[in-house]
Amino acid sequence: MHCLTVTYPAPDDPVQFRDYYVKTHVPLAKTLPGLISCSYGFPEPLGPGPQPAPFCIFQALFADGAAMGAALQSDIGARVAADVANYSPKGAGLHHYPVEGG
Repeated sequence: MHCLTVTYPAPDDPVQFRDYYVKTHVPLAKTLPGLISCSYGFPEPLGPGPQPAPFCIFQALFADGAAMGAALQSDIGARVAADVANYSPKGAGLHHYPVEGG
């Protein structure tokens, strides 16, 4: 398994972000080819730390890195990437890794 993690900074309008993200962006992301499963959440920090918690975290699981890469390079992947500006003008951080342990 291979995981794509997307983190978002705090938006200027959290209500607008959540509404658009949940109703429009996530349903679009769920159509990525090869997607096995995905989840998202709005984390709260457990205590003080060097950086604030991301406002939102999205995780998507694919069979392997090649499947993830193909999804991101697909037409749907391009639409998902282009849609980010509609709700997160500050952008997003993308990270990926092979899932280990279990």
